[in-house]
Order: sequence, then C-alpha cells, then structure tokens
Amino acid sequence: MEQSIVYVLGASGKPLMPTRRRNKVWYWLRCGLAKVVSREPFTIQLRFETTKYTQPVTVGVDTGSKTVGLAATTNGAVVYQAEAHLRADITDKLAQRKKYRRARRFRNTRYRAARFANRRRSAGWMPPSLRSKAEATVKAVHFVARVLPVCQVNVEVGRFDTQKMQHPEISGLDYQQGELQGYLLREYLLEKWQRQCAYCGAEEVPLEVEHIVPRSRGGSNRVSNLTLACQPCNERKGKQTAAEFGYPTIQAQARTPLKDAAHVSTLKTAVVQRLRAIFGTDKVAVSYGYETKYKRTRVLGLPKSHTNDAVAIACVMGEVVEPSTVTHVLRCVPRGKYRLFNGKHSEHRIWAPRKVKGWKLYERVAAKGQVGYIGGRRLKGSFVLKDLSTGKTILEVVPSKLQRLARCTHGWIAATMEFNEKEGGASSQGL
Repeated sequence: MEQSIVYVLGASGKPLMPTRRRNKVWYWLRCGLAKVVSREPFTIQLRFETTKYTQPVTVGVDTGSKTVGLAATTNGAVVYQAEAHLRADITDKLAQRKKYRRARRFRNTRYRAARFANRRRSAGWMPPSLRSKAEATVKAVHFVARVLPVCQVNVEVGRFDTQKMQHPEISGLDYQQGELQGYLLREYLLEKWQRQCAYCGAEEVPLEVEHIVPRSRGGSNRVSNLTLACQPCNERKGKQTAAEFGYPTIQAQARTPLKDAAHVSTLKTAVVQRLRAIFGTDKVAVSYGYETKYKRTRVLGLPKSHTNDAVAIACVMGEVVEPSTVTHVLRCVPRGKYRLFNGKHSEHRIWAPRKVKGWKLYERVAAKGQVGYIGGRRLKGSFVLKDLSTGKTILEVVPSKLQRLARCTHGWIAATMEFNEKEGGASSQGL
C-alpha cells in the first residue's frame, strides 16, 4: 500500500497542500508545533505561521442515488478519493411518522376536516428523501473542501438519450455523429441490467445489445425491448423470445422503471445550484456520463467504480493522473434519535437511552476480527454490527467484546480502506 497522505491546515484553519512526509509530521506533533484535528482523514493543524501558497485542486463528483464518488486531483496525482453512501431510510421513516400522526389525530379529533389539499409547495421544493440526498452530496464535497484548497468542482449529471429512446429508427444526418455515438443508450442499458448478462449473469465480459422479442418475430427497437447479453447467450437464444429461451421474468424486469436514474436526474439541478452558491458559479462545471466513460476507459484505463468515475470527472480531456490505492468510505447517518414512543398506538416509551453501557449508535468498532459500525441494539443485550460499505449485518456481539475505533462526526461515519484495483472499489477492512 502506498504511503498515506497527511492533510494539513494552516494556523488560521485554512487548508494547505497535503504531504507524504510523515517523519516531518511526527516531529511537529512531538514538538507541539502541530495538533491533530481529525483522524478520518488524518489531518493536522499547524501552530506556527507559514506561507499560504497552494496549488489548484480539482474535485470530481460522481452523483448517484445511493453512492456518491469523490476524487481530488492536483499535479497529475489523486490526493483524495472517497465513496459516500447516502441514506435510504427517509421514505420509510416519514411513512411511519405519517401513520402515527394520522392515528393520533383521529383519536383526539375524530371529525377534524382533512387538510391535505390546502398546502402550497414553495419554488424548488423537493421530496424529503431527495432533499436528503442532495444535501448529503453537497456536504460530502464540503467535507473535502475542509482539508484541501479546492478551486474547481466538476459534477457529473445523469442524462439519457431520450431522442434515441423515443425514435429508435433515427439515423444519418438527423443524429449527431461522432466517436461517442451510442454511449448514452448503452449506458442506460448497463445501469438498468446492473452491468451483467441478463440470462447467465456473467460480469466483466463484453456485452451485446439484444432484443427480448427478436425483430423477425415483430419486436421493435424500443428501449423496453432491449437488454444485454454475452455473445454465447445471444447466439444460443437466436430467434427465440426471452420466455421461449427459458427466462419469462426478463420481460417483466425490462418494464421495471429506473428509480435510481430518475432520482439522479432530479437531483442534478439542486446539487449544481447549491455547489455554485458555495464555491461560485465560475468554479463549478458540469460534465456528462459519456465523457466520463471515455476518459476512464480510453485515457486512464481504470475499471468501473464510483471513485474511478470521480477521478475521470476531475480530469480534463486527455489528462493522465496517478491513481491512489487508498480510498475513504463515508456513510451518512442520522444526527440524533428523536422518536420517543413506539407500539401500535404509540403506548410504549422507547427504552434505549442515548448510551447503552457506554456505547452509542453508529460508532465504528472492531469485534472478533471484523470492523463495522453499531447499527442496532437488542433487548437481550447484544449489539448489531453492520458493514460500513454495504450496510449489511455482519454479526451480533455483546458490548464487552467491542473495541472502539472512532465516533461519527458531522453526520458521517468515516473510515480509510485499502483500494483494490481489480475489483474497482474498497475491499479490505478499515485500516
């Protein structure tokens, strides 16, 4: 693993250029010339005045509905890269709150008139779930700007080729020609079918655009009739339909709406506007998915991942940077626990205090050789540990077996992890 980067703040608190000279950093800390202000990422603040010269740092933001990729580049090298996992529980929590509120209102004022029709939404209103994702994306970029002198922010916005979807037969001079022609529709299919063969599930192989109902059987070129298949499956399928080929569920899945793609399309305007309000209009630029793919595959030669996409977004066309083998993982968590009662009629007061045997929710801990965060506490006394990257339950363990690594700050659980280039993402436990 490469030598870790230490982020440096000036005496006034403004970010300076990071350093890899760890011996110099330890000397400053031992002599009292600097102090540690953050461990994830490791950041120090100098206690003496120094020159304020900085080099331009560009941040690339790969927007998403579940995971946001972040990368910062300067002088042909990646100095920061991270994956920020957004919250996906807002809708369920609001639905539960709505149910309790209506039940409580009906019990207290049974004949109260309905008031759902006299609400007026303000300009720029967004659903709470999407507003949470937009705010978390902006907060993740601001998280990077706290430790690096950011001078440029490049944001990728998700757009699909709607003209090709509505008019598949369009061709010739009616369509824009160029080297990147066809990338948008293919990117749509890759996202919809999770970048794998729809029939055998093969990954990391060349995929071909395939008709669910063949053209010879009356099928059209509409995007709902298209899927992805590897070459062996495409040849074996031949002129059969997906149902005749033994996959009747493919047609049903083909009609499944891309909720994540719709979320990204909705978020892009709010994210760009809020970033421009913070950094300035001239310092926030917009890029598109086909440009990112071209730079990542043709110029940088990197595998598909959120962080690698962010690196490609941060680079200008033709720029080659040195990738990093260390990535940071951020998970957005609630800032507090505001629910006081539960039960069918909200008759039970929640027993769990803020601390249970000295432990809080969302603390990053280690137990039985595994690293995760506290995602739940059982009545029987055990704690539920969840994986930082996936959010899935790892194990249940008693509090006496836990070892504290870090507590969440600023609404994030942060960890530094080793980056596996083959898998294109964070693969090992927290360092």
